[in-house]
Amino acid sequence: MPRQRPCLDCGRLTRNPSRCDACAAAFNQRRGSATQRGYGSAWRTVRDTAVANHRAVYGDWCPGWNVPAHTADDLTGDHIKPKSRGGTNTPDNVAVLCRACNSRKRDH
Repeated sequence: MPRQRPCLDCGRLTRNPSRCDACAAAFNQRRGSATQRGYGSAWRTVRDTAVANHRAVYGDWCPGWNVPAHTADDLTGDHIKPKSRGGTNTPDNVAVLCRACNSRKRDH
């Protein structure tokens, strides 16, 4: 049985990973869908093409972010200049990293 933890917003105990059902619904309403945030099908196409091209040349190899390059089977496309700072969903603004490096990088 999953343990209960406090909701990030209201503090009520929940079995959800971060927010109780009520706060999660309100958060998702404020945040908007992936498409509303600019991560719709056009972004997924650019991202998937970048990952496929990277794999064709380098295989399952992540160049690393503040860590040495390493093998990784969970490669993903990452904005070089984040959308939050005016970055675009164009091929020249996409780098390929593994999910751990992408998370480590965040908005840098």
